[in-house]
Amino acid sequence: MSKSLLRFRGWCLVGLLLSVYATYVELRAEKDADYVALCDLSPKISCTAVFTSNYGKGFGLTQYFTSWSPPNGVLGFGFYIMLLLMAPPRHRPLAWLQLILCFASNFLSVYLAYLLYFVLEDLCVVCVSIYVVNFFCLWESWQIYKLLWPSDVKVFSKAQNGFDKNK
Repeated sequence: MSKSLLRFRGWCLVGLLLSVYATYVELRAEKDADYVALCDLSPKISCTAVFTSNYGKGFGLTQYFTSWSPPNGVLGFGFYIMLLLMAPPRHRPLAWLQLILCFASNFLSVYLAYLLYFVLEDLCVVCVSIYVVNFFCLWESWQIYKLLWPSDVKVFSKAQNGFDKNK
């Protein structure tokens, strides 16, 4: 088993644990208004405020087109379980799917970071940690893909370098 695969699984497990904690904090805060989570460090550094906001369910998007609006932590839990089940990808379509999912999670992280900073004007330690996990999942997913299908990576690199007449 490659080191990249071990690191990928490790990052997925960290993301899974953070998602479980995020879900716990959100559900606990909804039941107990006086609950103070470990990640609530100050009024402006509060994961509880973020998780219980409109953007803490369905990424703030599902409310516009469906009544189903699960906590973001539940969606993250499912995402990391899916990534763990897909590792190692032994088929090209599965490897591409894994890369696309990791890329999408990073795109979503940028969207959520924007909401966190500019809309909610808050800092969520758990959220930022998940953004970091998503980045490293993408990085390790790319490393695994390069190990499994180096010929694809070489063709891609040659296509990029083909525009340079000096090479």
